[in-house]
Amino acid sequence: MNNSKNHYDIIIIGGGASGLCTAIMSKTETNRILIIEHNDRVGKKILSTGNGKCNLTNLGCKVISASESSFAFAENAEGIAPYYSANRDGFAETVISAFDADKAIAFFEELGMIPLNKNGYIYPRSEQASSVLDLLRFKCEELGVEILCGYQPVKIRQSKDKAAFFIDEEYSCDRLVIATGGQSASKTGSDGSGYEIAKAFGHQIIPPQPALCALKCSDPFFKELAGVRTDAKLALFEWNSKEPLMTVSGNLQFNNYGISGIPVFQLSLIASRLFAEGHELLVKIDLLPELSEEELSEIFAKKIRSQLKNNPVAGNELFLGILNKKLANVVGKESRKAHPDEKPEDYAFVYTHMIKRFKVHPTDTVSFEEAQTTLGGVSTAEIDPETMESRLVKGLYFTGEIIDVSGICGGYNLQWAWASAHAASESLKKS
Repeated sequence: MNNSKNHYDIIIIGGGASGLCTAIMSKTETNRILIIEHNDRVGKKILSTGNGKCNLTNLGCKVISASESSFAFAENAEGIAPYYSANRDGFAETVISAFDADKAIAFFEELGMIPLNKNGYIYPRSEQASSVLDLLRFKCEELGVEILCGYQPVKIRQSKDKAAFFIDEEYSCDRLVIATGGQSASKTGSDGSGYEIAKAFGHQIIPPQPALCALKCSDPFFKELAGVRTDAKLALFEWNSKEPLMTVSGNLQFNNYGISGIPVFQLSLIASRLFAEGHELLVKIDLLPELSEEELSEIFAKKIRSQLKNNPVAGNELFLGILNKKLANVVGKESRKAHPDEKPEDYAFVYTHMIKRFKVHPTDTVSFEEAQTTLGGVSTAEIDPETMESRLVKGLYFTGEIIDVSGICGGYNLQWAWASAHAASESLKKS
């Protein structure tokens, strides 16, 4: 072993969630570990997770049964696949099966945190992301993990005998972990710089796209709808397809360029890649999912019968007590535009059809700066899910968001950070 001052057993590039966790889990009494972070402090992105409350994990990431070839996880509240990657190879599930939500909770309890369970969404009892970051920082300090902030590596190479890695000829290590994050929210440190390191070592990068983000739409009525929120059920379709790609429910937000909110963020995991491939998409929205078409149609029919006794059916009065006024104005106008020749007594069907099948036409995602995570990254085909070691370069490891694994909203991406860190650490400690 090289005994020089700047030689380490393990160097971790990136001091975010997975980098900090990898250091803590890999530390032994005898090894030296250095975290290199290009920001002025570690863990900036952790501070913004869970709206500043840090949704650590989700009980949907809990293994309920396992065999040698497959794992069954608890059904998540969203009812949709929890993880997405281009290879669709079950990579994330394999990694998480060895370190699921229960183990993540136990890990943070060992650090001194009391967990708070909100319908399966796990937070620190303090409901402060800063406290999670501090627990990780203090543990690194206690264990003797060294942290170098404000340093951006320029050149990283491996020695000819493959025994060591050199960073700018200034630092060296036996094993190198790339935990630089993806490309979303670069102000927090995830600027995509890790992709260049991975490519320099021969790795394929699945083209990064913004994910867990709002969708821009081409319809003309969004300025009128800006600020409106409503519970809804959304279904994403490829153009002219009859089968939805994803269906999800939640609080929908309209803004002046399109749609946002948690259900839209979930749709973006599929939409983002399809946009990049040139697909045309459609979102159908059920604005009153709690009512059947028959129930809603009868409500409108009753209102119409009442109004027709004295007056012709007035434009949007039928929507009073049913829809937000701004939304009612748009639904009314779009309904009458689509069915200009309908008689007043037939409006029950027309309005019901529009409310249960309100269509918007997404054209793109918002930018990386407005996205919570990145879709794409280092191909999972080139990483061993048991160890997170590169299949191409011995001694090179990847953890966290830099890998082509993207989770849905609700603690799944932080769970991926902890689980991938655990897989890497089990190998790093043995090396």
